[in-house]
Amino acid sequence: MNLQKDFSKIKNQQGFTSLLESYGNGSLPNSNLLVCKDIEVCNGVAMLFAAKVLQRENPETCVDFLQVRPVGAMMRISVDQIRELCSTVYLSPKVCEKKFVVIYDAGKMHGAAANAFLKTLEEPPEDTIIFLTTSRLHAILPTIVGRCSVTRLSSDGELFGNKEMQIWLANYSAWLSLLFDTNCEKKNSAIMQMYLLLTQLEALLANLLEEPVTDDFPGEQLNKQGIYGLFLAQIENETANFFRSRLEHVKIFPKIISNLEGKAYLIALNVNFMACVETFLIEISQMVVKFL
Repeated sequence: MNLQKDFSKIKNQQGFTSLLESYGNGSLPNSNLLVCKDIEVCNGVAMLFAAKVLQRENPETCVDFLQVRPVGAMMRISVDQIRELCSTVYLSPKVCEKKFVVIYDAGKMHGAAANAFLKTLEEPPEDTIIFLTTSRLHAILPTIVGRCSVTRLSSDGELFGNKEMQIWLANYSAWLSLLFDTNCEKKNSAIMQMYLLLTQLEALLANLLEEPVTDDFPGEQLNKQGIYGLFLAQIENETANFFRSRLEHVKIFPKIISNLEGKAYLIALNVNFMACVETFLIEISQMVVKFL
């Protein structure tokens, strides 16, 4: 794997730089989940942090580096693999200050394996950093996702700097604020704003799908699924940022993200993108009403 090439694609992405900053100031979370359409990007980032945490150029040669990969004809992660990992994860580091755990392609854990790993994520050892990687967030149990710090990465960073998209995301965040406002007039305004968001999104997507290749969009033009995937990743990032500053409402966050991942799965099956986003926004509104 060419790490330099992969990191050059993501070095300016917010999720990646946030991880670097948290490592630099000693606040790297114990449990991390990396998500990217190209899972090799996630795996490379996990190895980068393993090298930093263990202070080893090649972490795989270190006894305090633990890893689990899918195995067998079905390429799954078995409950026995996870139980073996759990039996060693609470032992003290042997040569380094910390242990480092990577579960590659975590979406391929059997249900029993995922449940067996939940307790470790609930009470991770203080001397252990855990990274899970996946290209399919919806394939991972919501209870696993909810116990991790989720970082979305893109192997195709072309859309991250698009100004129209950033404006739309800012409007989406403002709409979330309206939903949680107890003022009745503002709540009524949120309904109108939702349909304005959908109209703006439709126009934005039309422009993106017709956009010629330029310096802002290097390489091959993304296809529809690529744009949809990147856009959903941005919605998830914006949602996470919104709830990060509103801890009193954070309990609803896992439900919203689980809902978004369900829509991503439907879109991957070629269900109409705009219909899925509209349903997603309506269901958020309904969740907030029940929450408040």
